[in-house]
Amino acid sequence: MAMAMTAYSQSPAPVKDLATVNTVKPKPGQKMAFEAAYKLHIAKFHKADEKISTYEILSGEYAGYYHLVNAERSFEDFDKERPDAAAHSLDLDKTFFPLLEDTKNGTYRFMDSLSLRPEVEAEKFVVNIGHLKQGLVIADYRRELARGIKINKNAKGPFIESLSLSYFEQLWDGSDQVTVSIRNLKDGFKSLQAGYFSPNPAGTPSFRDDYVKAYGHTAWDDRIKVLDGAVVKNEQYIMKLRKDLSSQ
Repeated sequence: MAMAMTAYSQSPAPVKDLATVNTVKPKPGQKMAFEAAYKLHIAKFHKADEKISTYEILSGEYAGYYHLVNAERSFEDFDKERPDAAAHSLDLDKTFFPLLEDTKNGTYRFMDSLSLRPEVEAEKFVVNIGHLKQGLVIADYRRELARGIKINKNAKGPFIESLSLSYFEQLWDGSDQVTVSIRNLKDGFKSLQAGYFSPNPAGTPSFRDDYVKAYGHTAWDDRIKVLDGAVVKNEQYIMKLRKDLSSQ
């Protein structure tokens, strides 16, 4: 019993690096009705627990969709049941799902070691979704991403010093390995304009220069082999935070 108690006392605290994402599209002509219904649902069921952040997709294949994000979750949270689960589900069935044309669900893990200044606060974003090649050695891929982040953290220049990226990997995605990189636009979409950032001073080392200096020419050649064709499909879109549809 003493051994069991010791093991229990030393069990690690839950790591809250997971986010569940419900991606929904309202039916044609139901956008405003959906937003009104979801505002009421958020106010009633997501003010304290299971807080939701809502993002509206503005471009690309998923323009018109919304991401409903419940972040900072742990695996332990998947074992928990809402005390008001029946009322919560009934409200969704009556006021939410009838307004939807499409819905998709996914769970993602935030990867701090593969992110660059993710603490930057923003309300506008560029999202890149990568579908990785089957058979890719994910450990090698992550190694190269981590090296790139390490170099870029120390790189100098107006653009790179302002760059903020949050990186996620989808869980339970079967044979289709999915990664998500979100560029956090502190200055909004205007910062995407060519010439918004001043050019680097003459003589500023390139990324390759810094990489070879840190890891050597052979490692650079290996990097090219790992990354070449690693992403077989890429999706990109812009989105914005909808505070009015989020937990306050």
